[in-house]
Amino acid sequence: MNAAPPSSETCAIHPREGAHVARRGRRHAVPPKLTTPSSAFTLLELLIAIAIFAIVASLAATLMVTVSKAWQRGNALTSDLHAGDYVIEQLANGLRSARWRNGGDGFLLQNNGGGPDASDSICWVKEGPDLVGEDTTLSKTFHRVKFFVGRDKKGKSGALYTAWGDVYLQPDDFEPDQVEPELLSDRVVGFDCRVATNDFENDQLHWLDTWEDSFSSGDNLTNHIPRFIEITLYLKPLDEDEPPITMKRWVDIPVARQGMK
Repeated sequence: MNAAPPSSETCAIHPREGAHVARRGRRHAVPPKLTTPSSAFTLLELLIAIAIFAIVASLAATLMVTVSKAWQRGNALTSDLHAGDYVIEQLANGLRSARWRNGGDGFLLQNNGGGPDASDSICWVKEGPDLVGEDTTLSKTFHRVKFFVGRDKKGKSGALYTAWGDVYLQPDDFEPDQVEPELLSDRVVGFDCRVATNDFENDQLHWLDTWEDSFSSGDNLTNHIPRFIEITLYLKPLDEDEPPITMKRWVDIPVARQGMK
């Protein structure tokens, strides 16, 4: 007996099912792996980055040091100028307050060199609080002051002054050099002074480094007051290898206008 042929229901494959099987086969296929470039730095790149960083850090440090030194130098210069302004203002105002009653109130100048190493001293009679201060007895009356550069009793150097009342009010054994000096500023290292009087013959000012000569009449200059006084202060330099800071002022002496000087 011959076997019966398979029925169409048994052998037929539904087209959708076959497509599904084919798609399932393709879905299980493993795609090839793609290689991506590495994101790590090479040794050469790291060395270059470190070198650049070191250069930038060095430049930044140098800039900070330069700015810091400039700031410190500016502060030091400002401090010096403030000290110099204070001294020169006190001195100039004190000279403008000069008074002259007789020959005993004359101006005295001791010339001790010139330039930054100068250590001149001047002495005159004045009134008012300049140099001596408002709270002192001397500020209320005539008094003689001496301005100079030197050391006080504590050994501190700088711009100094001494002041005392009229000699007739002092004890018999009074010596002006025994008056204890007061320190105005320790920034001043030198003081130079010139004086000028009227040269009537040539109609001009006659500048002098000393104030000790005599007039043609025989009267000594120390019995009078000069018409103008030039004061020069030398302040401590910012660096040891630099020259001192120079401050200069011309002072017009009002009381000298009343006479020839």
